[in-house]
Amino acid sequence: MVFVPVSVAGVKFSTYETRVRDFAAFAATNPKLDGTNWNHALYHGVTPVSAGPDYPVVNVSWQDATGFCEWLTKTEQAAGKITMHQSYRLPTDEEWSDAAGIGGGEVGATPKEKSAKLENVYPWGTQFPPPPGAGNFADQAALNYFTNWPHIEGYNDGYVTTAPVGSFTPNQFGLFDLAGNALEWCADYYDAGQGQRVLRGGAWINCGPKSLLSSYREHAAPHRCSVVTGFRCVLAENP
Repeated sequence: MVFVPVSVAGVKFSTYETRVRDFAAFAATNPKLDGTNWNHALYHGVTPVSAGPDYPVVNVSWQDATGFCEWLTKTEQAAGKITMHQSYRLPTDEEWSDAAGIGGGEVGATPKEKSAKLENVYPWGTQFPPPPGAGNFADQAALNYFTNWPHIEGYNDGYVTTAPVGSFTPNQFGLFDLAGNALEWCADYYDAGQGQRVLRGGAWINCGPKSLLSSYREHAAPHRCSVVTGFRCVLAENP
C-alpha cells in the first residue's frame, strides 16, 4: 500500500482502494470474517466481482473497514513501520472532498446537505460523458454482458464489474479510482440522525451523471455489505 500527501487535507491517502490482497492479510487474523463473501463476491449470484488479488475488495461493511484500519495500525506500529503517533483510519467526508479537489467549495452542515450540490464537477473534470480512461463505470462492456443494462453511451472501460486498482488515470494527487470501481466508506455519519455512514466516489455499477459527481454522497448502515462498496485508508498524525 502506497500513501501520498494530500496537502489540503493534511493526511496521506492510499493511492489505491484497499485491495483483495490487503484485506486477505487482515482476514487471516480474524475468523469472524469467514463467510462474509469478501473473497468471493458475486453479482446476482453468478457474476464474479473483484476476482483477483489486485482488485478492490468489496462486500465489506463500514465496521469491517474500520477493523482493518485498526489492525493495520497495530501491526505496523509493532513492526516499527509507523510511529505510535500515527494511525490508519477511514478518511472523513471533508478529507475525501479535499482529495477530490472540491474542498472548501461545498456548503452545508452535513454530508447530506452537501450531496450533489456542485454541478458538472467530476473527479476527471467538467465534461460528461467522461473521457476515455477516466474510470470504471457502467459501460458498453457491462451492456454487452448483461444486456438491457443502464450504461454511459459510447463509453467502454473494458470491465464488466470491478477493475484492478490503478487501471485508469489518477488525479492531481496521484490517487486512483476516486470515480468508479468501488464506492468508498468514509468516517462520517450521513446526517444528524447518525444512523448511516457516508460512501463516496461512485462504483462500477453507476452511469451518472448525478451519481458520479465529485460532491455526490451515497449512504448505508454501517453493517451493510455490498458488491459495490469498498474503502480507502488514510495515514494520519495523532495529536
